[in-house]
Amino acid sequence: MNESKRLISKYIAEKEPSIDNRYRCLYHMGPRVGWMNDPNGLIYFQNQYHLYYQANPYRTKPGQMVWGHFISKDLVSYEDVGVALSFDPLGENAYSGGAIEEGDAIHIFYTLHTEKHPHIVRYDGDLLEGEEIYTEDDNERRKTAYRPTEGKDVKEEDIYHSFSPDGMDFEKGERVFDNETLPSNLSRTDFRDPCPVKVGGSYYLFVGGKDIEKNQGVIIVLKGKTLDHFDYAFHLGPYYELGDMAECPSYRKVDGKDVILVSGCNVVRRINDFRNINSSLFLVGDLDFEKGKMKVDFIKEIDKGDSFYAPQFIQGAEKPIMVGWMEMWGKKYPTSRLHHGYVGAFSFPRELSYHDGDLYQTPVDALAPYQKPWDGTVLPRQCEITFNLKKNGYILIEGENGDLRLGNSDVGVYLDNTRANSLYDCIRHTNGKYFYCSVKILLDTSSIEVFINSGKEAITSRYYIDGPLHLSAVGEVHEILVKEIGGNK
Repeated sequence: MNESKRLISKYIAEKEPSIDNRYRCLYHMGPRVGWMNDPNGLIYFQNQYHLYYQANPYRTKPGQMVWGHFISKDLVSYEDVGVALSFDPLGENAYSGGAIEEGDAIHIFYTLHTEKHPHIVRYDGDLLEGEEIYTEDDNERRKTAYRPTEGKDVKEEDIYHSFSPDGMDFEKGERVFDNETLPSNLSRTDFRDPCPVKVGGSYYLFVGGKDIEKNQGVIIVLKGKTLDHFDYAFHLGPYYELGDMAECPSYRKVDGKDVILVSGCNVVRRINDFRNINSSLFLVGDLDFEKGKMKVDFIKEIDKGDSFYAPQFIQGAEKPIMVGWMEMWGKKYPTSRLHHGYVGAFSFPRELSYHDGDLYQTPVDALAPYQKPWDGTVLPRQCEITFNLKKNGYILIEGENGDLRLGNSDVGVYLDNTRANSLYDCIRHTNGKYFYCSVKILLDTSSIEVFINSGKEAITSRYYIDGPLHLSAVGEVHEILVKEIGGNK
């Protein structure tokens, strides 16, 4: 264990007793102490899930970033086992990446992000020190603001490889790609979040990138015969939906279709799409690795809420399962503002399926052993709610100091969190309009995930409502079923 890991472990142990857990989710994975954002290196290995994440244990904002580490047998009960990857030198950050199993070991690929001015704190790789975004109008102003290109005198982002026989501890590893070999129109310094896959007899890294001539996001694909060295192969895009920078690409086949999960920075709002500062997308089609081209069937925003970003597939899992960060950049975070000592959680894992020309997402089927019938009085803070919803009907979840409303109107199925004390008030709705639809809700202490018509669309948000919760229905809401969910915390 290097000195950084030793000190972080000591700090977490000393700090944890002072954490205020009143809003902590039960079955959504979250950090014991400090800040958490992107999922990293998600993998099923030796009969358990290893789920790493971006972390800064020392504060409830980003800083010098490391990889935290969850372990789970079933994606519901979990243990936060501390830090898996960190560095001692000031300015060196373990930014996002992915994992692959090879030779009875977990091999990770990560971004070594080096700050030439380590006092600068980045909030999304772009925001200025101390800058925050509080409303959707602020989002749009921010997206169109001038941002100078940062060169090597400001930062560097390089792709590194490391491995571990048990996934518990990783050293710094070795650089596997020379950024100077990229085509001249691709940024050498905005180049991050490698995701490894093996296709045929070759290894590929999907990397988030930027076309500096067009100021648009691209997905860069590197190719290697081994895990120790990669060459530039091709890139996909630019696409409008990737804004001015692509982040966190993750690839997998889903029911015969090539699917890339990818996130775009500063994507300018288009009707009901891209209302957050950044957005996450399904890129669906047919990818030819030899020709370096993708026939894109469609690009679709993954989640219409204000709290979903940087999803990644779980490598090695039998089914296509994705996990995202259940938050968003540029917000007020209540557990930070209230000095509770931590920020962030994972979305509940979602299984993807392709049919009827569309991609669907549904919660993984792992909660059944943790569920029990509801007694019909106070609504459990951890529960699954299913119902059928006709136009103009809605349900209301009320506490002593706020509420959430989920309904169906002319604009679509909507989630209204304006009285939910999230410090980012908004009403979000689906793109589709439904006269009658099925709805599944996962409720967990301070999070709500909504799945419409078997996951054709999803809306995720956060709420901070105190006191007993009560559920009521107005209009045509049918077949309400509530199941309480227990857990391991």
